Amino acid sequence: MSLKTHFLSRWMLPALLLALCACQSQETTKETAAQQEEPKAQVAYVKMTIKDKGDLIIELNLKEAPKTSENFLNLVKEGFYDGIRFHRVVPKFVIQAGDPQSKTLPMGHPRLGTGGSGKNIKFEPNNLQHKRGAIGMARAQDPDSASSQFYICLEDLPQLDGNYVIFGKVVEGIEIIDQVRIGDTIEKAVVLEKWEPKKAASPSN
Repeated sequence: MSLKTHFLSRWMLPALLLALCACQSQETTKETAAQQEEPKAQVAYVKMTIKDKGDLIIELNLKEAPKTSENFLNLVKEGFYDGIRFHRVVPKFVIQAGDPQSKTLPMGHPRLGTGGSGKNIKFEPNNLQHKRGAIGMARAQDPDSASSQFYICLEDLPQLDGNYVIFGKVVEGIEIIDQVRIGDTIEKAVVLEKWEPKKAASPSN
């Protein structure tokens, strides 16, 4: 190898490596910019079919309650809520479900309302309110004890604001929540890819 060739080889390799790193850096920057440009989803939708009653469409607020919503979505995807019954119904207050023991224990059993998924989630304070149709996480005295049990407000309940985590609301089928009775079964809960409100029927001439 000539001295000239050795000199070029000696300096070309670092230069090529530097150019490669620069290209990779530019590509990474482009990828990062593209990711930043993609807006994160603000909401997700779950269809919950209640036996002999109909479908509830629940809108989850991923912005205000991301961890609580993620927990609920994961349980829905696992089929956790399928076959679970509403074990608590208090008129003008809430309906409540999510205890897996309700699949086997008779309604009114003292253990109902004590079961969960085996995983607790931390209390996630937000500005969502207890309005009619709002869905929140039930818990024990420990704020971080919420697991799988949820409730749906039958009326506005401002006295509960800040004490429990609201993470979404019923956006379709809200009339069904008034028809739910103790022992009613969640036949199926599924995550929807998308949802659009039904168009109002045009008035007839």
